[in-house]
Amino acid sequence: MKFFIPLFFSIFLGGCSNLDYFLTTGPVKLTERNRLLGELPAERTSYDVLHYDINIDIDVDNKYLKGYVDFTAIAISDFKKLQVDLAKSMQLNSVAYDGKTLSTNRKEDAVYIDFPNISAGEEFTFRVNYEGKPQSSKNPPWDGGFVWEKDEAGRDYVSVVCEGDGCGLWWPLKDHISDEPDRGARMTFTVPKDLMCVSNGRLVDSFDNDNGTSTYIWQVTNPINNYNISVQLGNYVSLIDTVHRSNGTIEQLNHYVLDYHKEVASTVFPQARKVIRFFEKNFGDYQFWEDGFKLVEVSYLGMEHQSAVTYGNVWSNWGGDHRSWTKDYYGIIDGLLFHETAHEWWGNSVTASDPAHVWIHEGMAVYSEAMFIEQELGYNVMIDFMQRKRRMQNISPIVGPENHNYWAFGDSYNKGAWALHTLRHVVDNDQLWWEIIRTFAVENAKSNVDTKDFISHVENKTKINLDYFFEQYFFDKRVPVLEYFQEGSELHYRWANTLIDFVMPINVEINGLEKRLYPNAEKQSLAIDKYSVVHVKDWQFLIDKKRVQM
Repeated sequence: MKFFIPLFFSIFLGGCSNLDYFLTTGPVKLTERNRLLGELPAERTSYDVLHYDINIDIDVDNKYLKGYVDFTAIAISDFKKLQVDLAKSMQLNSVAYDGKTLSTNRKEDAVYIDFPNISAGEEFTFRVNYEGKPQSSKNPPWDGGFVWEKDEAGRDYVSVVCEGDGCGLWWPLKDHISDEPDRGARMTFTVPKDLMCVSNGRLVDSFDNDNGTSTYIWQVTNPINNYNISVQLGNYVSLIDTVHRSNGTIEQLNHYVLDYHKEVASTVFPQARKVIRFFEKNFGDYQFWEDGFKLVEVSYLGMEHQSAVTYGNVWSNWGGDHRSWTKDYYGIIDGLLFHETAHEWWGNSVTASDPAHVWIHEGMAVYSEAMFIEQELGYNVMIDFMQRKRRMQNISPIVGPENHNYWAFGDSYNKGAWALHTLRHVVDNDQLWWEIIRTFAVENAKSNVDTKDFISHVENKTKINLDYFFEQYFFDKRVPVLEYFQEGSELHYRWANTLIDFVMPINVEINGLEKRLYPNAEKQSLAIDKYSVVHVKDWQFLIDKKRVQM
């Protein structure tokens, strides 16, 4: 059961990877809608969703949806009223339970349903019928909504993204990241006959309706992040591949690409094998083999849809000017493919309990990229990669406010990765560092976690109180400044721009030899040779340095 009580703005960046867009965008104003989606009142905490049965007719010509969703849930406590979520732009037709139509009322996207008394422990099913014209994404994947486009041959090409804006944009659900359907979901889509429909999990069935439409039934058996449930329509062909796992088993990979890209995809998509093996080796087994793994071509950059990772890069390990994320990978791998697949571990398996902690998804994914580069090309190249990621806003902490549907993106990517990189060098024991990250992934597989869970895990493994570190790097926006000054045969140093009890060690090189210093807010001094050459190893730590005469 994934249900925890532990946040968002309308700019979605979760699965994509182009920080240039976000770094020009400041915090947004939280609205009543944010509050209603982010809070967990009794109307939401009184039930846990076990399964979604989603049935939708997609009218591509009119950009219109009509269908229903069957909720199977269990009562956590006695209740008479529940909240489900559906965009106010979508029409709610009816809610049915036990053969009766239930009364409802709405506030923004929140739909409140009046039930007869249901007791704690009772399993129940109800159906929400709805229709409407869903929001179109103006700038996918950052803006949520449907993407109605034409492919290069002028044929319909449809997809959807909704991480930050919420899944209620296109189907009714309990739209909170903490409650994944324990038994998965079944997705039935009726679409134009000339288009193939691809969704999460396994294709259970497909058939022609003899009326110009076809129906596709997809199913996931594992818990799934609501925002990861997706649908893509296009002139797809299947590309079959296999991956040999380290445990000796062979798993089939089923990728989907537009028909005219089958040849180029056959040269790029096999990289998924290497990515999966890297993650299984370092962060534990892929958790969703029952639902398969596939890459799906889309027209936007990409997204981490569980078991159906979407890809819209440029079919090149080097990328291009408009795909800056990929060209930082030294030609060894398609960076977009790597990043989105990383989310199968960080985000889809280990899931933040509230969007406030989305650095667990994004910071972990970016630092996984660094560790992959280190494995392939060595530590120094990894450092070069991290220096390229040293672009951040520092206008708010990487942990945001809980219960506001505030997706704390922004610095969750680069600064989240740099905070992890810094922590690694504070720990100063690489064997222990890898154990910390691997066991955090393994022990929390298919679970919800928050930043405090990570702190507890690190401190339990290191046996060190690191509260000062986490308060500074995760709950404060400031980057520590090491003030230092070399005066004759003394090196003076202290921390500035920090919380009062910040005592992080720092590594320096003095005449080529590493020395570990333990600064605090007070001036300290170290005896050195008069003509010593001092280098602060700021490539290991997220700090600024400043020569200041003390």
